[in-house]
Amino acid sequence: MSDTTTVERLRTVLADVAYPADKAQLVDHASRNNADEDTVHALHAVPEQLYESFDDVLNVIAVDESREA
Repeated sequence: MSDTTTVERLRTVLADVAYPADKAQLVDHASRNNADEDTVHALHAVPEQLYESFDDVLNVIAVDESREA
């Protein structure tokens, strides 16, 4: 298991999340949208705060674009 995800995976599982959203809401939303285990794990690793947009999440999550989407 990894603490990283890809932008595409994250975009897919958070596509319709209602911002602002806190960490728990992001993790829950991703899980409900069948996120892979690594993406959920990466979301668990982000700081506890209120995220105003997808870009806010991207600024703090560990992204590894060398991974397969």
